Amino acid sequence: MLQLTDSALWVGLLGFAGGLPFLLVAAPAGTLAEQIDRRLILLACQTGALTVSSLLAFLVLSGQATPLALLIATVLNGALLAANNATRQAALPSYVPRASIPNAVALLSAGMNTTRIVGPSLAGPLVATLGVGGTLLVQAGCLVLALLNTARLPATPPARPVSGSFFRTLVEGVSYVRRVPVVLALLLLASVPTLLVFPYLQLLPVFARDVFHLGPSGLGLLYTVGGAGALTGSLFVAGLQRARHRGFLMVAVIVIYGGVIATFAMTRWLPLVLICLFAGGFLGASYMALNNALLHLAIDDEVRGRVMGLYMITWGFMPLGALPMGALGDAIGVPAAVLAGAVASSLLALLVAWRVPALLRLP
Repeated sequence: MLQLTDSALWVGLLGFAGGLPFLLVAAPAGTLAEQIDRRLILLACQTGALTVSSLLAFLVLSGQATPLALLIATVLNGALLAANNATRQAALPSYVPRASIPNAVALLSAGMNTTRIVGPSLAGPLVATLGVGGTLLVQAGCLVLALLNTARLPATPPARPVSGSFFRTLVEGVSYVRRVPVVLALLLLASVPTLLVFPYLQLLPVFARDVFHLGPSGLGLLYTVGGAGALTGSLFVAGLQRARHRGFLMVAVIVIYGGVIATFAMTRWLPLVLICLFAGGFLGASYMALNNALLHLAIDDEVRGRVMGLYMITWGFMPLGALPMGALGDAIGVPAAVLAGAVASSLLALLVAWRVPALLRLP
């Protein structure tokens, strides 16, 4: 998109297109995951993602790629990702005992963050040698492997018998969240940094090209350093099974996370930039794993799919936040926009913790 349009706004719009389906798909997918075999949903999502990636590779290689085509492909991929992630979250307790959920969540996050290291570190050299189209074909090949791996998962029966209409079941999940202040606060804390801080990841191509004056390999380095920090943070949380006061720790991590990304936005010295990206990846992954684990432990099994579907909506806030941040970046500069979002995130996290003090007492 940056090559086609040369605009931070269009890059942000692409992120917006990827996040919008989360608002529409994640909650219904979580509800569906309570009613049918979750493995079938995962297989359907992987097949759809493979199809989208292959078609996009064809458009790029044939010279027919347009900004509109990229937006459509991103919307479709976002819908598949929303359904996949909501289902995967709902299925997690089917494979591990309740006491191991925090570790399982952290290890799941570590697995996802591993791809953030391997993918970008390969993408830079691949784009330089194979071009964007060739790199998309490699991505399609990776999705074939993901589909085969998903097929090996054991079947997961419905969490409960289907009762009532689908829409009524979905509404009951929303009502449950509204009735439990801690669960609502955890969802808010999942939303704030995702909306206001995480969009810096979507705008790293702009930082790499226009602020730090780096090429594709340099962009890969930025993503890889951040991914390495994220993997380290996920593994760190995986070792906190016996830790206490994880609620207080989560709030502290969110506040510090905003400060680190604010520092990243203000600096131009590459070594400090890399330190901030590593620390940001570490803190961002730690906060997500802590928040996710605490949410799993705070909810009842009979509403897990619906609540985790609502939780996955917050994942869409990162690309959704990229649109206004990209627009603000065009107006006042991308670094200033990222700085404003990071500071606002820390302040809002403190406000949520002040309004729901029970958060700080979560074990």
